[in-house]
Amino acid sequence: MMIVDATLPEEVGKNNTECIKHDRYETGTVVEYECNQYYILKESRRRICKTNGQWSGRNQFCEPGGKPSGIGKWPWQAAIYDIKNELLICGGALIREDWVLTAAHCLAVDGATRPRLKEDFLVYLGKHYRNDSFDDEFVENRKVSRVILHSGFNRYNYDSDIALLKLSHPVELTERVQLICLPTYQFLHFSEANLDNGNRGWVASWGANGSDILSDVLTEIEIPVLSNANCHRETIKRMGKGATQRLNSQSFCAGHDEEASEDFQMVCPGDSGNPMVFYTQALRQWQIEGIVSDTLSKGLCSRKRLGEYGIFTRVNRFLDWILRKIDDAR
Repeated sequence: MMIVDATLPEEVGKNNTECIKHDRYETGTVVEYECNQYYILKESRRRICKTNGQWSGRNQFCEPGGKPSGIGKWPWQAAIYDIKNELLICGGALIREDWVLTAAHCLAVDGATRPRLKEDFLVYLGKHYRNDSFDDEFVENRKVSRVILHSGFNRYNYDSDIALLKLSHPVELTERVQLICLPTYQFLHFSEANLDNGNRGWVASWGANGSDILSDVLTEIEIPVLSNANCHRETIKRMGKGATQRLNSQSFCAGHDEEASEDFQMVCPGDSGNPMVFYTQALRQWQIEGIVSDTLSKGLCSRKRLGEYGIFTRVNRFLDWILRKIDDAR
């Protein structure tokens, strides 16, 4: 997950070392630098214009640090661990006391569409810190009794990238562990409205930041939805037709376009499976509308730019499947 916006004087980031230009500075001029909130200043905070016309020290830059969420702010957030490798591999959302919704590619055998063994996973709820040694008494963990991938999951284009984990036994609902609401057919129009072009939703994650470092704590971003038509057009213009093969009626785009002037935020490696949630004012509830599936551009988070969107599985297209699988398991 990356948040990028850093305001520094124009010398920074352009490999400029000369300070006496166009009579702008004089020998002995002192310049101090600072970064916007949630960014870390690298190199010295202060540079001096030396007698040789060069700035002292090395060029500064602002390293994105991500925006930590408040502890317990997203109480449905699940952390899915690979037990054997002791790694947090994906996120998910608690939709029933004993069911977590996530992305199919998180749970599939590498290079295949069949699920990994249930013994491979351990699920944490109420968690904030990546490091287990910081967990408190409000963190709960559960083994997994069933792993269910959608039968239509395609590992090449991530079609039907949705899955369910049945927990070994129900979690205890507390202030830190709560359910997220699913869309309903009765109020499907509210779900569709949440995903209108320009509407903003929230994604929380332990994924990579703009320095390609996995976050130590749960972080959050707020990003706008982009209509599929706009996403197709913008992505083809930027990356060519092949880049949009993973976008269809069962998914949607979210992220900032190339004209965004504000802090821009995007999904990054390590964000997979995490929910994109919206507050539905008419129903006075938070509900899950998307699951982080893929991005329209590959590579490191630090190399992503405006106009490179994330792809989310569109949850309201899979309501029948979700409810049927839960009922079948009773």
